[in-house]
Amino acid sequence: MLWRPGSAIREIAGSSPFAFAAATAWVAGVFYMLAVESLAVLTQSGRLAGANLTAGDAGLGSVWMSLLPGALSRSLMIVLFVSLAFVPLVILIANVFERRDRYSTVFRDNFASTASCALSALAMSLLVALVPAVVISWQSTRLAPNSLFGYLILLVLIPLPVFAVYMAITLRAVFGAGWLVASAATLVSFLSLLALPIVVQVFNFLCASPFLLLLLFLLLRDRIGGVFDAQKARQAFKQNLEAATLNPADSSAHFNLGLIYQQRGDFDSAEASYRRAIEIDDRETDAHYQLGRLARERGRWTEAIGHFETVVRQNSSHSQHEVWREIAQTYLGARQYEDALRMLDRFLAERPSDAEGRYSRGQALAGLGRSAEAEDEMRTCIESVRTAPAYKFRKEQRWLRLAEQFLREKRV
Repeated sequence: MLWRPGSAIREIAGSSPFAFAAATAWVAGVFYMLAVESLAVLTQSGRLAGANLTAGDAGLGSVWMSLLPGALSRSLMIVLFVSLAFVPLVILIANVFERRDRYSTVFRDNFASTASCALSALAMSLLVALVPAVVISWQSTRLAPNSLFGYLILLVLIPLPVFAVYMAITLRAVFGAGWLVASAATLVSFLSLLALPIVVQVFNFLCASPFLLLLLFLLLRDRIGGVFDAQKARQAFKQNLEAATLNPADSSAHFNLGLIYQQRGDFDSAEASYRRAIEIDDRETDAHYQLGRLARERGRWTEAIGHFETVVRQNSSHSQHEVWREIAQTYLGARQYEDALRMLDRFLAERPSDAEGRYSRGQALAGLGRSAEAEDEMRTCIESVRTAPAYKFRKEQRWLRLAEQFLREKRV
């Protein structure tokens, strides 16, 4: 996680070792708190350089021993806070940005992987801060009195930016979010820290009553089990697919494995799987289609068009004619607006109420300088979303917002 954080986070998201991540975060938190809290005790008690203490002084060891019970419980509390408060909030915010599905469905499907990554990120951020924390705590008796408090504040703050960076990488790996969305969702989710005092009180109240802890466990057991059962099922499915790819003639296994990688945000592995699928069978139309989309998203316009042309040759109505919309968006990215408009007209002839197609057609018209027609197209896009059924509205309201933004900018 230090030198290849992206790969490490993707691997954690795929395997979701929640128990191991929680235990690692708890142990790292215990050592970090011992170092920081011992420094706070020494700062408050005035045991500074003139006290004739050395780094190996038994008094410092006795301070650590006295702080150990509190460090154990406080570290556990932080692990529970991240798991039960921070992670649900960050999933909620990520779903607001990405609009995947209902929150309950997204939470069930992504809690185990997100929590495992978040706890691993917590462990790493605490371990990064632990090195200077231990050194400063060990040498605290030799430092100037007026510098200890500043060091203490610094050690408390160090884990936050490290944790934020790892969480942004986590949202990219789990939700496939861009850097801007991942960073914004991470920063907004830090508002959960405002609830930390309440969580502390609830934690202390529950710990004071074993009966309440048992009751809470019985109430949540089925829900928690369902979350982890869903994750185990996905892992088993992925393992079966990986085993199926050992068959040199099975192109569909490589394609399905590519879909899993793509959903996890591991686009390099997804691309490799798709390429292997078409190496086995060049008639794997879906693999060409996904390779075209990946190439388009990476700005490789010529390559994308090549894959989409193959899709059209093999099946011109592929994926309910969406291949024409993908070709059009590729042309839009390359600023070939006439070609984009031609492809969109062909797509919308089959699917006239598609909001994404209407929005893209408005962009093409704007690129050609046909502003009045572009504005009319954006209004058509807005109307198609507003009149869509509820299940479709949730998926397409992104285009409504973008079209409204386009019209607002034109009025300014």
